[in-house]
Amino acid sequence: EEGAAAALAALAPGSGPAALPTVAEGWIRRITTRGRRLGLLDSPEEADALADRLRALLISRRGAPGIEVWRDRKEDSRFVLNLPAFLEADGGFDAAGYAAAVATGVQVLDILGQGRASRLRVGFADLAGLLAAFRLPYGGEEAQAVAAAIAALAQGAAEAESGRLAARHGALHPVALIWPEPPAETAVPGLAAAARAALDAAAASPGLRHQGCV
Repeated sequence: EEGAAAALAALAPGSGPAALPTVAEGWIRRITTRGRRLGLLDSPEEADALADRLRALLISRRGAPGIEVWRDRKEDSRFVLNLPAFLEADGGFDAAGYAAAVATGVQVLDILGQGRASRLRVGFADLAGLLAAFRLPYGGEEAQAVAAAIAALAQGAAEAESGRLAARHGALHPVALIWPEPPAETAVPGLAAAARAALDAAAASPGLRHQGCV
């Protein structure tokens, strides 16, 4: 597509014709190689599994790191998830897939920060597009509840992954337990329960690797 082609060209300026697999494999390889070198990925198999998850996120347009990662810049990195890409064929929201994508983003940013970054920037994009798909007026109470649940799900999934990393590599921060209470229900079936479960999983962590993840 023209827009996607222009975006890809902007990510790889001056390098001639660009192909998504070629450009993406560059930063995927850097991440997995760095993860192995730092001991944040325990085996070649774990590195390959992370690479496969990143390729799947790109192909499905569900998520990708920020431009600084594509261009190998030495600055704070971010990972962004595309909310409408998590819509399911039956009209639901793939909460489990979204939580898994958040966890992948946390792992990637932890590696890029060499296991020492206290804050990671994992975010989401196109909330308006997701709400439009559910036919919820932007700014209405139902839309606000969906947005709050998605934010809570992201927070819980990110901090639960930080807890898993802490269990492997050592906790650096306590569990804060200062999250806003997610809505009890939303117009999207299962979303509120998934958010609650993710926060509960994070709260059960003995400690966190990061002070903040979203």
